[in-house]
Parts: sequence; structure tokens; C-alpha cells
Amino acid sequence: MCASAGEQLPAARAMRGDTFPGETGRVTPKLRFRRSLRAQSWHASAMAARRTPRPSAVRRVTSNRVATSPGCEALREMYAAAAAAKPRAWNAIQDAYLRAIEKLDDNLVSGAANMGDLQNGKGDFFNDLLALLLEGCAEIPLYSRRLVPGFIFPTHNLDITYPGETTEIARFLVEAKALGTPKHPGSPEEGPLGRQGSADIRKRVSELAFKTIDLKAEHGRIEAMEGRRPTVNPGGNLTTWLRAASPRTYLFISARVISETDLRAVISYAGRAAQVEDGVGVFCYEPVSEATPTRYRPVSRGIPTELQLARALYRACEDLTAIVAEPTIKMPDEVVAEAIKAETLDEETGA
Repeated sequence: MCASAGEQLPAARAMRGDTFPGETGRVTPKLRFRRSLRAQSWHASAMAARRTPRPSAVRRVTSNRVATSPGCEALREMYAAAAAAKPRAWNAIQDAYLRAIEKLDDNLVSGAANMGDLQNGKGDFFNDLLALLLEGCAEIPLYSRRLVPGFIFPTHNLDITYPGETTEIARFLVEAKALGTPKHPGSPEEGPLGRQGSADIRKRVSELAFKTIDLKAEHGRIEAMEGRRPTVNPGGNLTTWLRAASPRTYLFISARVISETDLRAVISYAGRAAQVEDGVGVFCYEPVSEATPTRYRPVSRGIPTELQLARALYRACEDLTAIVAEPTIKMPDEVVAEAIKAETLDEETGA
């Protein structure tokens, strides 16, 4: 049956990649056409030259999202105030942190903050604050590193790490996760209090657990290449081996919880992460009421002492201070070369 002219027009526009009214992106054509029989045969020389990726490290700075987005103004102001005060512990900034998150969530609800602020604003801000606290406590600069070799996956990017020399293996690593959002224009299906903090925590913890194991396994291989034998065999007890292997890894979670079940789920997965990470710290907060879903109070009930963020952050500071005094371990050139070769292949094949 033939399509009407009105039905043919959108199809034709889609084939051209035009934008429909009310849409912000381009429509990707779904129809494919046979290449001309006279098309030139492919040759490697016809491909644009790719720049070979290289490991890099930069001094940790405020994330671009927090530093530039209008929707994150409250986060930017709070971070600037904290940087000026030079805090050394979570308790010193906890209340100011909640007030800044309230303002960000107000912007999300009103539409003043965009999807980029939603997806990255809270997480980047939490990441920035943790690094600021650790640098103040340990009096040691922290870095961001790209293309750090892994055991199974070619490379990993590390947001907060030490040291900053790409010629050395990373010996300290922090991962930060900010979870949970209020109901906003982009989530009309959510209940009055918004999205649970535990909604995707299983995925987040699973990904991080693999990253930790992958990095520690590769570091163990490098140490073996240098003649250092492991003191613990991973075949006996995985958690014991992870505790003995480098780098020291910490996970910090900030979760907006909306029910007791939600709170218990966050605590449960934090406990599972603690079987892989060297330390896990959790900070939870909840809406004061359903009528004020973006006014928050901290939640400490049910969170074991060893999982409380302030205590875990103190342990991380002590670990970081001790690591600086330990001898460095060089990153072998051949390990980097193998990792970059595999990473380049992934990029070329779209893996």
C-alpha cells in the first residue's frame, strides 16, 4: 500500500538527515544504499592519519562542568568557598555541601539546569570536593591520569590518583559516585520524591569492582616482571589479595535516598564494594518531606561505622600520606606500548 504524501515527506527528510520541528538533533537515516560499482577500492593510504594516543597526567583541577555551567553556579560558589577555607575533613563542609546540592536540584526541577548538569554536575562536584579534602589533609597534590594500563582492558582513566608521573604505576586511586535525583521535567514517570539513590548502584559498583581488579592484576604482573613476588595468592582469598595489591583504591558514595528500602540497598551495595575496594565511604541524605523534595537532611541511621564517609576519608588520607614515603614502581615501556597498541586497535575498530 502506497504511503500518502504526508507520510512520504518525513521519510524523505529523515533520509537527508533534516531536523524535525521541536527536535534538537539530526535524524540518522535508517535506509542504506548500495555503493556505486565504480567506487574506488579501499586502500590504507586513503585513511586519515590517526594520532597515536599517549598516557597523560595533569594536576587535578575543578571539573569543566562545575567551573562553567550556569546551572552549577551554586556548586561553583561552594567549591570556591571551601578552597579558600582549606578544610581537611568531611564534617567541615557537610552542611555547605547539602545546601549547594539543594540549589542544584532546584535548578533541575525548574529547568534552569540542563541534562549535562544532571548527568555530571553532582558527580563532578563530589569528586572535586573529595580531592580538595584529601589534598588538604595529606598535603599532597593529586592528579588525573589517562590511559593507565589494565590487565584485561587495555587502559583506564583515573580521575583522582597519585602519583602524577606516567612513568610510574598509580598507587592511590579514588572513585566518587553521586546517586539519586529529584523529579524533574526529564523524568515525568518518577514518583513525587524522584529517582531512588540505589536505582543503578548495582551497575556502578560492578563496573568499579572490575576496574579495581583489572588495575591491581596488571600492577601485580608489573611487580612480578620486576622480581617482586606477591605475598598473597589471589587463588586463596580474593579480598585478602586485593588488600595486599597496589593501587590503594577508595570508593565514596553520596546518595539521595527516598525510603528505608532505598537506604538499605545503598548500604548493602556499599558493603559489597568494600570486599573489593580498600575502603568505602557513604554519605546519605533524604528529602525533609514530600512537600519539599529538594530540602535535605543527612541520614546516618543504619550506616556501619566503617562505611561512614568521614571515617573512610580519614583512612584514605592516612594511606595517601604513607604511600608517598614508599619506593616508586616504574611503569615498563613495553607495558605502555602494548596497552597503547591495543587501545589504538579498539579505536580503529570502534570497539
